[in-house]
Amino acid sequence: MRLALIGCGGIAGAHVRALEDLWNRGVRDLEVVATCDVVLERARERAGELTKFQKKQPRAFASLAELLASGLEIDAADICSLHSEHHTLALPCLQAGLHVHLEKPLAITLRAGQRILDAAVAAQRVLAVGENYRRSAHERATHWAIHQGRIGQPRLFFWQDVGEGLGKWGWRNFKHAAGGGWMLDGGVHFADLFRYHLGGEAREVYALTRHFEPYRYDSPKERQGAYRVDVEDAALALVRFDDEVVVQWTWAGSAPGQGFNKRVLYGSEGCLDWESGWHGRDGAQLSRDELLAEYLKSLGKEEEEQLFPGGTRDAIAIELKDFADAVRLGRVPEVDGEGGFKAQAICMGVFESGWCGRPLSLQEVERGEASGYQDPLDKALGLI
Repeated sequence: MRLALIGCGGIAGAHVRALEDLWNRGVRDLEVVATCDVVLERARERAGELTKFQKKQPRAFASLAELLASGLEIDAADICSLHSEHHTLALPCLQAGLHVHLEKPLAITLRAGQRILDAAVAAQRVLAVGENYRRSAHERATHWAIHQGRIGQPRLFFWQDVGEGLGKWGWRNFKHAAGGGWMLDGGVHFADLFRYHLGGEAREVYALTRHFEPYRYDSPKERQGAYRVDVEDAALALVRFDDEVVVQWTWAGSAPGQGFNKRVLYGSEGCLDWESGWHGRDGAQLSRDELLAEYLKSLGKEEEEQLFPGGTRDAIAIELKDFADAVRLGRVPEVDGEGGFKAQAICMGVFESGWCGRPLSLQEVERGEASGYQDPLDKALGLI
């Protein structure tokens, strides 16, 4: 499959390394024939990195319009741009007949995401969203254990990350470029994991968000070299899923001193701790690595090759191979546009509930009936 790599910044480097990993394992389903970035030198640098293992030089472009008008034969696009550019790049790619693999989140707002979904349907092209966390071997093993019934019926899911981080993070510190802070940027991965492990949909969210620290610094300890930011630095949410499972989701990047991380899913017969592993009601226990060994032993050769092509453990390599298979075989990718939309809607539900100060159904959020947080972004983008 002839691929165009669009957006050649930091995450694109991880995609290049993933493609190289596949290539070196003899899994050569994807060949990058074009790179594109508004900074042409970045596109050329990525093209050079790809040439080292592909042995074929991709053409470098400084604009998507130039690439699409070039006459170069391309089957699909892998979009690795700023969040705010996802829909502006995905739409013309889909309209040009390209299949699209899009880095998370699907879009900067749900309205922008819906535009992408509509374009994929109209073009009848595969749309995949880059959710790599679920594809790690340990997350696969955790999913397997849950759906084997090792903890019984899921009840309570605690996902807590608390600490302080006041260093600068470029465009990700600004709402109009990123859509939100870590609760969207990393949070959409976690929302996808909630859906994946629980096997159901979020129905209601109630959240508080805070903006305690207005600045980020070149030197956080001395608080020197500051610029003002406008994304959240703390969010506390309750999310109700199908079967009355409750997720208690906390993230704080403005908590100095003692930080902590705790991620545990409790069921009727035990729990799964993301650090220590499985704990049964009767006191039995397996570490995460022991659980992983059991899981891998349960896999047949065909299933193992599908989940870990060529034996790779690179989660981005796995997602790109899944995208290639979806295009070639005419099937739905593991995380399609709708899956990306629903994960993003959970994150936007946190922001919207924090904005309006009340619990929200996910239907309200997905239908755009609760959009006060997103409205300024959509207006700036010309979507409303």
